[in-house]
Amino acid sequence: MAFLVPERTLNEYGLVIREKLITASSGVRYYSNRKLNTAGNKPEYITIHNTPDINEAAGTNDAEQYARATYNNNMGDVVVHYYIDETDCWHILADDTVGWHAADGVNGPGNTKSVAVEIIMDGSGSSSDKLAEERGAKLAAILLHRYGLGIDRLKTHRDWYPKKYCPAYILPHWSAFVNRVKAYLAEIEAQEKKAAAAAASAAPGKHYRVQVGYYGVKANAEAMVKKLKSAGFDAIIKEETA
Repeated sequence: MAFLVPERTLNEYGLVIREKLITASSGVRYYSNRKLNTAGNKPEYITIHNTPDINEAAGTNDAEQYARATYNNNMGDVVVHYYIDETDCWHILADDTVGWHAADGVNGPGNTKSVAVEIIMDGSGSSSDKLAEERGAKLAAILLHRYGLGIDRLKTHRDWYPKKYCPAYILPHWSAFVNRVKAYLAEIEAQEKKAAAAAASAAPGKHYRVQVGYYGVKANAEAMVKKLKSAGFDAIIKEETA
């Protein structure tokens, strides 16, 4: 059994994301090779799903196993962008590409305008479940921040298809989940501001001197300084030898 090997591994705000993107040649049945139906193919929504915890093979985890099943065309028509569990996160479909996850059809906004995040849980309320959900909230915040989206753009599967009670394990406390995403968004924005301030303070400053006179008689220079100070300006005399 060959586990997925990421093409690259990113660390975004402390969350490690492994990336192995499906391409047109990957053979996934629903891969439409369509870009999101949005301006600049930029996501307009982040959609949260739950998918059940599974008995993963030795040496791997749920997120990798689901990502591998999708990559190897063993998930039927379902294609999502991210799988995340309590220990791992896999990015499997490019954010600007149409997935098949919202049950709202070929042209539905859930499929054509949103990025899908599958949070892997079993609904037991165990520490693993809570950690998977917490990590999912952080991933959602990262994606909202990445695309300049507000918290109102965070959606559930049920928003697109009311008959589907999903994310089943998070819907009963959806408001609390949204608040966690908000908190992570605030943390990310604070980190960005701090980094910008540090960069600004580290940049070499430029200073400019304005000279208002050049005198051969010191008394004339002193008179000009007195005049400038009376007008509210700071002024000094610098003596030079010709």
